Amino acid sequence: MQSKKLKLIHLGILLCLSVFAFSTHSAAQQKDGLLKIYFFDVGQGDAIFIEAPNGNQVLIDGGPDNMVVQKLGETMPFYDKDIDLVVMTHSDADHVTGLIEVLKRYEVESIVYSNIVRDSALYGAWQEAVGEEDANIADPVSGKVIDLGSGVTLTIVHPAESLASQKMEKTNNDSVVLTLKYGEMEVLLAGDIEAKAERQIILNSNLVEGAPPQGLNADILKVGHHGSKTSTTGEFLYEVSPQVAIIQVGAKNRYGHPTQEVLKRLEDYGIRYYRTDTDGDIKVVSDGENYQIITANSNLLIF
Repeated sequence: MQSKKLKLIHLGILLCLSVFAFSTHSAAQQKDGLLKIYFFDVGQGDAIFIEAPNGNQVLIDGGPDNMVVQKLGETMPFYDKDIDLVVMTHSDADHVTGLIEVLKRYEVESIVYSNIVRDSALYGAWQEAVGEEDANIADPVSGKVIDLGSGVTLTIVHPAESLASQKMEKTNNDSVVLTLKYGEMEVLLAGDIEAKAERQIILNSNLVEGAPPQGLNADILKVGHHGSKTSTTGEFLYEVSPQVAIIQVGAKNRYGHPTQEVLKRLEDYGIRYYRTDTDGDIKVVSDGENYQIITANSNLLIF
């Protein structure tokens, strides 16, 4: 009997040591000085997961179904059930659907979204999930800066003013647009904006006399509206001047995204592009100066 007790005690000690070692290893991985951005392949929709070098985590949009929950489970440690920030760029189904389940399964500290009035069951479910989550709610307005720590910031580029309590059915051009910055490296996340919003962003960014466009110059552009021909104009590409574009899009989708017009514009500007429908999940890793792009279907690419 004594021997069995000793064995159980030893087993318990070993298990504790194993968990401690695993947790220490995970913490060390999180503090490796690298920013990690995951553009998840969730079909015809957007879902972007960001992990700052200090371990702070952000989820931007949730895709058209609950696949994002599986993607998070594959990316985050199994014991991690907290997300520091969730951003809902706009309330279309291919961006908000998966976020509802995320709010149910994870403890979310802060939520950023335009609290518009929209008459739909799905948006009502989102509002209900937000109401049940004990989270800080922030209204996105151009110029606001969110400090993720370790020198990583998210700056809201659009919309120019609060949309809270406004009633609207079409929200693409009111998408929350963000610039993610770490050191010298910048990523512009364009939501589903179309040409109208692109022109507005360019105009607003040039209102500061003598200053370069605020939040536009970027190394990487997350292409707006899945590569629709109504987005990613030549003027916008000229202002942003990205090296790389990433298109989140579903395979063989009924909209014909990404359109040949957009792909040609990218090619004409010499911008290398990646697509989740052909490349799968796309991971960007940066030390604040250089960045690497990793996909399931390609070798490591360094810029």
